[in-house]
Amino acid sequence: MIPQLCAGEAAAIRGPVAASCRLHAGVWFRLLRALLDEASLAASTQNAHGKDVLQQIWQETGHPERAGLNVWRPYEHMGDEVREAMLDAAATALQLAADGLITARGRLSSALHPSLHYVNDGDEPSPYRNEWRDAMAAIEEAFTSARTDPAAARQLLGLLTGGCRTLAAFEQERSYLFGAGVPADFLPSARELGRHDLI
Repeated sequence: MIPQLCAGEAAAIRGPVAASCRLHAGVWFRLLRALLDEASLAASTQNAHGKDVLQQIWQETGHPERAGLNVWRPYEHMGDEVREAMLDAAATALQLAADGLITARGRLSSALHPSLHYVNDGDEPSPYRNEWRDAMAAIEEAFTSARTDPAAARQLLGLLTGGCRTLAAFEQERSYLFGAGVPADFLPSARELGRHDLI
């Protein structure tokens, strides 16, 4: 069962490592639940390292170890003051892990470490000349000219149809230019362009 938290408590718990990674809320609540359970464990259930870490966390909070619990209880059955102390211990554990003062272990520990792999949001534009960008700009300029200048349209049609071997391929390129906004009046037929070799 997930502990009942108000928005402020959830933000306080999430705050220390929020900048290092983004996680689904369900993962944060599972992590919180695990931290609350571990903070309430008796020292006798821990190895030497675990005891030292729990002691360090409780010393940082200023509360007595286990918030004064003598017998383990689920978070939901604790009194308000004990719950608040447990949340403080969980937040302290997150802060200590984020600061690298303790090492998080277990299945959810990766949530406390910044991701080593990230998705590239894209490269910054290069300050150097880019041939592809220059070529695309020249092509766009040729199309813009062809939309207003019959000679430019004729020249562009000749360039695009130079490799055509059939009349159908020629007409396909001519239709492409018409679809790209070049007026049909500016686009000569294959015969008008001198292409008598087309099949």
